[in-house]
Amino acid sequence: MTGFFRKSLILAAALILAISVVAVHAEGKPEKVTVIYGGSSWLGHYPAWVGIEKGLFKNHGLGVLFQNFYASSGRMGSLVAGDLDVASTGSISAIALMASGSRGFMAFGTQDSYATVEGIIAKESIKTIKDLRGKRIAAPFASSAHVLVLDILEQNGLDPEKDLTLLNLKVNEMPAAMGSGEIDACAAWTPHFNKLLNMPGNHMLVNDTEFSLYKEFKLGPGPDLLVVRKEFAEKYPNTCKAFVKGYFEAVDMLINQPEECAKVLVKLTNLSMEDQMTVLKDITWIKGNEQKALMVDPGGFTTGMQQLAEFLVKHQQIDEAPKVKTWIAESMVP
Repeated sequence: MTGFFRKSLILAAALILAISVVAVHAEGKPEKVTVIYGGSSWLGHYPAWVGIEKGLFKNHGLGVLFQNFYASSGRMGSLVAGDLDVASTGSISAIALMASGSRGFMAFGTQDSYATVEGIIAKESIKTIKDLRGKRIAAPFASSAHVLVLDILEQNGLDPEKDLTLLNLKVNEMPAAMGSGEIDACAAWTPHFNKLLNMPGNHMLVNDTEFSLYKEFKLGPGPDLLVVRKEFAEKYPNTCKAFVKGYFEAVDMLINQPEECAKVLVKLTNLSMEDQMTVLKDITWIKGNEQKALMVDPGGFTTGMQQLAEFLVKHQQIDEAPKVKTWIAESMVP
């Protein structure tokens, strides 16, 4: 073989190799580089915020836009309407949409356990749940806090329609309502949960660890659920994979570098660094390598969600329990 042909073969082989490498790289490249995420100041959205602020999504070729929503119901409505791509939601809103027959979204993970940063806060004169008789207690209706109240009242033999006054109130309105004496107790989640506890004359009556399903399944009244618009997941699989990688890298960072994360989280929550660190210490983060066992096989979290759906039927929050398993996007579960 002449030197000319040898060089030609080497060059041809190198060119084929280069083309193959480029093709493989292109195959894994995000099809869409901008992802719109629906969140709020609630702790379930910390990974998304940290991923944005610390450039973790950017490392995977994504720009993630964080859109704030007051409630999970509004967030889920925007998701299925096509205005959001990915979100975290309280599972009650997700189950309610499932029960309505909506197939516009899928679930692919659960990122945290927060049983000690949601609960019922009351005036110091109210020592037990039974002391709520004749009092005014507030909760955002159709939320995890509302479900907690209904369950705790039932456990203690109190009827929310006869034995006390149950008011529908947003969590951000509760500190003022407690301060003015408009209400005697309220059910809230962090960061307002922490703000209420820091107010003079308030104390925690119960938290989510007293919820009946938590005692049995370690499942709170509205565990966080990661969801994706179904059309988006089908159209942009590589984008979704890149998002999941960046997201769970942020979860790892929250576990391993909480103080570094707190520095950027205070911009989202408006908590002091001290309070933010306290909240972070009360969260159990669930890593990416734990998701498959929870969501798919054996799927203990999905089974717990099904039990929660049955619980919501019992308390007349939905008419019929959906088959939760059929809403799991197994291909997106890390």
